[in-house]
Amino acid sequence: MEKELETIFMRSHLRLTKPRRVVFEVLKTTATPLSIAAIAESCAAIDRTSVYRTIDMFLKLDIVKAVPFGWKQRYELADPFKSHHHHLACVRCGSLVDLHSPKIEDMISSIASEHGFRAVDHSVEIKGYCGSCR
Repeated sequence: MEKELETIFMRSHLRLTKPRRVVFEVLKTTATPLSIAAIAESCAAIDRTSVYRTIDMFLKLDIVKAVPFGWKQRYELADPFKSHHHHLACVRCGSLVDLHSPKIEDMISSIASEHGFRAVDHSVEIKGYCGSCR
């Protein structure tokens, strides 16, 4: 995983600094998308501005993707660092669950084909109540 990260930075003629590595490690070791505040908390040795700038850079380099949640966004690693998936989002407690579903992928491909459309990206967020909040 680190090799892919280094390659992306080399191709972009950017330096892979220690703060950037730390933010990447935080995202790599978490199971769910994190808010920017949670990322900053986990990177206590790095100033908040650097965390924001790093996330912004990671978005532009397609290292992370933003997961919309209410009025805010959470962030997680993108392909090739994490396999493609969607989310189930609880509107009460805020939990996000990764959803890996070949059925959804087949349905999206089929719908795109029916319309003569070639999809290059998509995301599905299903909002509702988790088992604990129901």
